[in-house]
Amino acid sequence: MARGLYEGTPAGDGTAGEGAEPVEERSMKLRRIEIENFRAFASPLEIEIDDFTAFIGRNDVGKSSILAALTIFLEGDGVKIDQCDGSLHGDRSKVRITCEFDDLPEKIVLDDAYETNLRDEHLLRSNGRLRITKLYDCSKSKISPVIFINAENHPVDESSKSLLPLTIQELRREAEKRQVTLETGEGTIKARIRRAIVERSHAYQFRPIDIPVDKNETRTLWEQILKYLPLCALFVSDRSSSDQDPEAQSPMGVAVEQALVEIEDQLGELAAHVETRVKEVADRTLTKLREMNAELAAELKPQLKEKSIKWKSLFKYTLTSDLEVPMDKRGSGVRRLVLLNFFRAEAERKASVDGHRSIIYAIEEPEASQHPDHQRMLMRALLEISENTGQVLVSTHAPGLAGEVPVDSLRLIDMDASKRRFIRSADIEDPSSFYRDIAEKLGMLPDNLVRVLICVEGANDIRFLRHISHTLHESDRSIPDLSLNPSFAMIPMHGGNLRDVVNLHLFKNFRKPEFHIYDRDDNNTYQEQAKEVNQRGDGSKAVQTSKRTMENYIHPAAVVRIAGYNIEITDDNDVVMCLCGILGKKKSEVKALLSDEVAPAMTVEEIDERDPNREIRGWLQEIGSMARGSERKGFKS
Repeated sequence: MARGLYEGTPAGDGTAGEGAEPVEERSMKLRRIEIENFRAFASPLEIEIDDFTAFIGRNDVGKSSILAALTIFLEGDGVKIDQCDGSLHGDRSKVRITCEFDDLPEKIVLDDAYETNLRDEHLLRSNGRLRITKLYDCSKSKISPVIFINAENHPVDESSKSLLPLTIQELRREAEKRQVTLETGEGTIKARIRRAIVERSHAYQFRPIDIPVDKNETRTLWEQILKYLPLCALFVSDRSSSDQDPEAQSPMGVAVEQALVEIEDQLGELAAHVETRVKEVADRTLTKLREMNAELAAELKPQLKEKSIKWKSLFKYTLTSDLEVPMDKRGSGVRRLVLLNFFRAEAERKASVDGHRSIIYAIEEPEASQHPDHQRMLMRALLEISENTGQVLVSTHAPGLAGEVPVDSLRLIDMDASKRRFIRSADIEDPSSFYRDIAEKLGMLPDNLVRVLICVEGANDIRFLRHISHTLHESDRSIPDLSLNPSFAMIPMHGGNLRDVVNLHLFKNFRKPEFHIYDRDDNNTYQEQAKEVNQRGDGSKAVQTSKRTMENYIHPAAVVRIAGYNIEITDDNDVVMCLCGILGKKKSEVKALLSDEVAPAMTVEEIDERDPNREIRGWLQEIGSMARGSERKGFKS
């Protein structure tokens, strides 16, 4: 029999009832969700979840249903399961939502302050994750879940029963039945009895089992797990976006409540003062009434209608601009953006109140009603949230946003001819076919306004060129502003996939001229691909930077202004790694800093000083010329 099957740690000196050290507050992270018989998902659907995950697909393919299923599982606000959630083409009595989590707590307390952990209780999968299933019977009018832990390698007896649901008396009888002698101190702690039975008898084998956690003895286990499950905050797309929306009012309402608590004594004095004055008026009135009808006057006395004064209801707030325009009179994009951040503030408040549990932000269509610039800013902000404070799940049907997020975060939802939904992720080594599928399903280009496809290596290059072109456009109108002009669509090709994009001519069917910009790098990596594009004869063109990378066009003075450090930037040094060492940041963070903050801070003079041959200006002017030529030729998709 295996040794050390239950490595529970006793509190104090190991005596039951001793005070345990505080259990570490560590919130789980969602890594996988499975859905079956839920809405359009009659067949099982399995989805891997990252810190940032973007669901992309056509309208009504099921993106919102995935976010709703997660919210239902985690019992978030705004979505409650009902009979309509059962799949019409599946078994409505067996709606299944399963979630897998990692980043698990190192210790939990199950038995009278006795510390153990999920692994030693054999509750995990072989991958180290905790898998939980909730089953709902949507054929009933009143629906409540049956909850299971799906253990993969758990000790069970010949009847496939676990020891976890047994009371301490039942465990002692089981030990006696299996002829297991309990040592001193073992018989008072359930975890130690379970370990003794499994280690010292041969009756228990390790097998997969679904353990219900809503029974008497396992309910304690579920209560412990609940402390660490993340909160889910769902922001739906079809809300009114008013400042009287519950999400908007809730944070302000909390502020009102806190302020009222601070002046509770003064409010009591105010209420007493008002009551005294009212009583004086009532007494004078009754005195006069007695003169006319003493019997009626004896029956009447002043009484406050509600003993508890609802002070909070007296305070309603609205948000106004500097011009005194209330938020509900502002544009829909502004209202939605403000409301989204109220939503974030309230989610963070709930998490802090609830033991600092982490948050999963589930946001439907963050691009809705937003200007393209705001779309990009919002996506970058959400990516930053996922890197620092919580997980973010978004749904979108805007293919342009696919280029704003890492390719490994994208999940394409599609359906076959029988309307069975399935999900695809990119092959990180070769995501070209994945991007091609997105283009085919959604249309990579939003409309026929696009004249030129600008192909660069990554999303940071896109942001760099947008900012630089905007600055140059302000002083020279012949240079196109890539951040605003709908004639240009910028596509990140993510380094290694660039070869496939070129070799397979993946964007050929769009019938748009392409302008490719590749880093020179140390090894002239993409020289052959540039040559191939230039030999197409379809008006496309490819250039390589004369400097090592895009970051080598940055002016050091702008770095000083933004980051506070003076670094040397030549045509050939590794600017990103240099700043990584100075700032102590990751490579991705430094690249984002340079493209998002330093590049827009550069002046025209600084751009020209770092680019004396006007290389960037030349690219942009060529791109503008290609757009004009494409328009004259009627080069449309």
